[in-house]
Amino acid sequence: MSLDRPIVNARVVAHRGASSISPENTLESVREAVRLGCTWIETDVRLTADMKLVMIHDETVDRTSNGKGTVLGHTLEEIQKLDSGSWFSDAFAGAVAPSLDEYLDCILDSGANLQLEVKEVPGLELELVQRVAEVLRRKWPFGKRGLYISAFSERCLRHAAELLPDVPRCLARVAIPADPLKLQAETNFQILHFQDMPYNTKARYDMLKATGIEFAVATVADPARALELLSWGAQSVLSDDADLLDI
Repeated sequence: MSLDRPIVNARVVAHRGASSISPENTLESVREAVRLGCTWIETDVRLTADMKLVMIHDETVDRTSNGKGTVLGHTLEEIQKLDSGSWFSDAFAGAVAPSLDEYLDCILDSGANLQLEVKEVPGLELELVQRVAEVLRRKWPFGKRGLYISAFSERCLRHAAELLPDVPRCLARVAIPADPLKLQAETNFQILHFQDMPYNTKARYDMLKATGIEFAVATVADPARALELLSWGAQSVLSDDADLLDI
């Protein structure tokens, strides 16, 4: 895979869209992020009971809708009958959790680039990535718009490498690994993500920066901290505040 570096050519990636001012992972959150100047948007995709794809972060619909129960326990049609906006604000009453098709249409119409995190269910990793790959092959203008797939699941990334070999892959972790190059060789990722936590010390950042691996940090709310992390070698930070650095 021959890639331009860095893959993410922006300091801030809008985490679940403009999720500090609009309901996360909705089309409204995409439009708000783009309105604020973001060129990269992160989102989450899950399987439903009827093996369709919906944009929801959590395993359940409880937090981000007026429904109850697991995403995998509902069909896409059932989920899209829920109100996925009122939990955030009455101004977004009636917002719907979009399908992957709908979300991609919105991203492409907006001119944005996409980080697509696949949210695995143990045992259904292949089915998830197969269905994501089918939609992307049908919808995405490969080579003309920035795209990469991210996951905490190494199994999902292996399937992505097989099914979408030319799409960059990002491994998500909580901590900076002790041997990033060994992990990269084992997992074949192009980007590494991890959390902004105290145990990720400056020394660990220096070690990671020396490897040349592209990396980003989530989820950053303070502009001064974001600038510090960028100065430590991060190519980008993920933030709920789409205009964190006045893009």
